[in-house]
Amino acid sequence: MLMLSIQHSYLSVAVHGGASYGGGQQFSENAMIRRCGCGIVAATDLLLYLSRWHMTERVSLFDSLLTDAPVPFPAYTGLLSNMNRRYLPMIPYAGINGLMLMLGVQRFFHDYKMPFTARWCFAQSRLWERMEAMLRADIPVIMAVGPNFPFIWGNKRAAFYQRNHDGAYVRASGARAHYFTATGMDDEWLRISSWGRLYYLKRREFEEYVHRYSTGFASNILLVEKHG
Repeated sequence: MLMLSIQHSYLSVAVHGGASYGGGQQFSENAMIRRCGCGIVAATDLLLYLSRWHMTERVSLFDSLLTDAPVPFPAYTGLLSNMNRRYLPMIPYAGINGLMLMLGVQRFFHDYKMPFTARWCFAQSRLWERMEAMLRADIPVIMAVGPNFPFIWGNKRAAFYQRNHDGAYVRASGARAHYFTATGMDDEWLRISSWGRLYYLKRREFEEYVHRYSTGFASNILLVEKHG
């Protein structure tokens, strides 16, 4: 089947040599954000996307960034710090959990009168159905691949792939205890943004990772729905 996708171009950050695919925690000047700020990146990217494409009134925090042009690097680093300070404080060396992410995003929606609600999902049974509904509504999906559990210091990872010149999927990275953003999906693959790069995640492998090495409440999505 054709990939179900968000309807507008995903945001990018102007970096040396070109533009990223989404933001990356390594872009920050803050050492703690660089270490464990993936949730702040995912939330910032989501809120900027919704502000660009779903709001008739300008969201003042994003001001001049409400076009589809790449976000200037200094502006993006400042934005991450601002979001961290005002909406998404981190647990030192641990980042933010799903409930903290939900509360920060929900508070942003309230402060800027955005017609959305957010809640962290715990069950796996409707994961793909909910993701499909969000993408059809043109809402990028913040997703987490949880830590290893119960052996939380384990190093098992979900595989991230990139496509080579022949169109084949080649493993390029992997993640655990990490937030990323899905911008498209089909029956087999998710198209995702992580660390400012375009990757793909195999749905079956994600399910296997959750079943064998992690938990459903930690490996889930932020369900965002539009109302009104």
